[in-house]
Amino acid sequence: MPSSSSLTTGPAVPARAYAVLIMLFLFQTINFFDKLVFGLSAVPMMKELSLSPKEFGLIGSSFFLLFSLSGMAVGLFVVGRFPAKWILLLLAAIWSATQLPVFFSSSVMVLVVCRILLGAGEGPGLPTALHACYNWFPADKRSVPSAVVLQGISVGLLAGGPLLTYVIINHGWRTGFLVCGLLGIAWMFAWSVIGGEGPYAAADIGNDATAASPKLPARLLWCDPTVIGVIIMSTMSYWIVGISATWLPPFLQLGLGYKPTDVGWIISAIYMFQSPLLLSGSWITQVLQRRGWSLRACLGNAAGLALLIAGCALLLSIVTTGAFQLACVAIAFAAPSLTTIFGPVALGAVAPAAQRGRLIVVIYSGNAASALFSNALTGWIVGEAGSNSALGYAHAMTFTAGILIVGAVAAFALIFPERTIARFAKTSSPSSSATIVPATST
Repeated sequence: MPSSSSLTTGPAVPARAYAVLIMLFLFQTINFFDKLVFGLSAVPMMKELSLSPKEFGLIGSSFFLLFSLSGMAVGLFVVGRFPAKWILLLLAAIWSATQLPVFFSSSVMVLVVCRILLGAGEGPGLPTALHACYNWFPADKRSVPSAVVLQGISVGLLAGGPLLTYVIINHGWRTGFLVCGLLGIAWMFAWSVIGGEGPYAAADIGNDATAASPKLPARLLWCDPTVIGVIIMSTMSYWIVGISATWLPPFLQLGLGYKPTDVGWIISAIYMFQSPLLLSGSWITQVLQRRGWSLRACLGNAAGLALLIAGCALLLSIVTTGAFQLACVAIAFAAPSLTTIFGPVALGAVAPAAQRGRLIVVIYSGNAASALFSNALTGWIVGEAGSNSALGYAHAMTFTAGILIVGAVAAFALIFPERTIARFAKTSSPSSSATIVPATST
């Protein structure tokens, strides 16, 4: 067992790790290009294909049909049995293969099938990318790299909007899908050269690592309070993440009374605020962890605080006005993303290497199922208010705030990584996680 000082300091990160990190960042950027192009193509697509808004909405919903199921299937049966390099390469291939046919076809059925398959390919995307990131960085240096991977989402939203809009306006909506497909192919070529398994991957993963590496009984792993806490916390967090693309614009316009011309700028400002929030939040917790603060404080309490602040901010946004109201909206919709850093890092810290990737991918793919419920329930609550849209949105966002606070309570009450590491160490010794994770506490 290494000394506590060596655990805290950790070995040097290889230079290749940063090249891999850049590729994972771009992986997420392309991921959100693929998501954006459908919405940006809405008006010309509906006109050309004679789609009603209801039909267009159903096609959009088809994206989530296999999203969570595919993520959980990959987590249970693929991650841990095959190198992360080849899993990500396959996912990128699916993304490209489902974008290119839209350029060449005028069939609505082709569009629906491509959206369903795209959802299946994107479901495991983020958690698998985070797992691949963890293979290259020690446990006490994972928060900032995780934030960098997540920045791909913000950059995808910020850059994808104007870039794809320009392509669609000047070259047609189909060309937007073609550009996304070609970007995916270009990433695949680069990743085939740069990608690989890092020093913190399960040993000999290509030679049945799951059998050779230390493992825990499934019941012990999945029923651990820390794991359950992350499941509840992440599911409650994804509730608001899931409604942001669909309901944030009408909430701003119909619920809070902002002009349609201002809504786009407000949403861009929210995503711009999200980037420094993720980087600074992850950097602070990583520094505190390396200075000896407990994983409980840096991950569990930090995640709970993020959701608690987000829930309170959402409640305040309903009853305030002006700049303070916009600040509350930005905090409410941006802060929950911090849990996408803290949760996987906590899971990566407690789980053996052979089971880490599967645990992260299954949980962070399965929690996306909450988006199906959050979108539908938000619409139902808003509709119950009839013509009083402002009241409907106030009720919907109050309910959402309650969901966030439930997630905060779960984080505060259940996420104790040090206790989990000690418990797992008694069952599987030596534990792969215990050899790389600082067990200090404040």
